Amino acid sequence: MRLLRAASSGGRAHAPPLLATGFARWFNDDKRVRQPVVLRDEDLEEQFVKGWGKGGQKINKVRNCVLLKHVPTGLHVRCQPSRSLEANRNMARRLLLQKLDDHINGDASKRNTKIDKLRRKKSKRHAKAKKKHAAHAAAEDADEQDDDESDDDEEDSASSGESDDSEDDDVEEHKFKSKKKK
Repeated sequence: MRLLRAASSGGRAHAPPLLATGFARWFNDDKRVRQPVVLRDEDLEEQFVKGWGKGGQKINKVRNCVLLKHVPTGLHVRCQPSRSLEANRNMARRLLLQKLDDHINGDASKRNTKIDKLRRKKSKRHAKAKKKHAAHAAAEDADEQDDDESDDDEEDSASSGESDDSEDDDVEEHKFKSKKKK
């Protein structure tokens, strides 16, 4: 982290410029800085070739598939989602812009930030579900321990000669029937 920087005039050190929020822009070195991506027509090579696939004879005869190449980076796109040449040209430009954004900005590109956001959301949801299931399992274990303790108490009373097994069986049978009716 840089706290002070040398001024271009005079070589004196001074405090960095502050944003409206009050923090220096470059204090956040770990933040991804996204560069704007612009497609200029001078940087593009566009070719139209014959199509292929579904759409009948027309699609195989007409040059409606767009090959678009960004000359400075060498990135290229082949696009033919529809039979319309204009729709294919627009789609090819959008795809090339997305590829160029990924190429220039890397992890800070729109697509990658959206993927990261979804990944974080999914992991939070997974952690929340895991926590919920752990709490539920702990509650069930506590209930089982309580049941085991009550069974131990009943066994102690049964061993002392006080047995009411017939009443317990009637109660359990009643519970079973009531569950079955639901």
